[in-house]
Amino acid sequence: MSGYTRPIKFLLGKVFLTPAAMEALIRNDEELIHLLKRHREGDYGAEMAYDDRVVNEESIKRGGRVLSQYTLRDGTVLSVITESGWQETTCQIREES
Repeated sequence: MSGYTRPIKFLLGKVFLTPAAMEALIRNDEELIHLLKRHREGDYGAEMAYDDRVVNEESIKRGGRVLSQYTLRDGTVLSVITESGWQETTCQIREES
């Protein structure tokens, strides 16, 4: 296994996790830290359209909001959202508000 890691594109701030997201991660035997690492390195998930990726990259340049979406093994989509100013990141199931 390579020791290479991608550079960090932005900071996460405080990380919050909804109960439904926590249950989904446990149910799918997925580690949150792995998804957060992907998010902050600019791997926004296969669910993100090209245009949304471009919006994220432009937003990073301005310190704006960044969104990633990851599909877990059972089909649940987990959204990882770092708010503008990068003071906090929330992990939630896509359908949650």
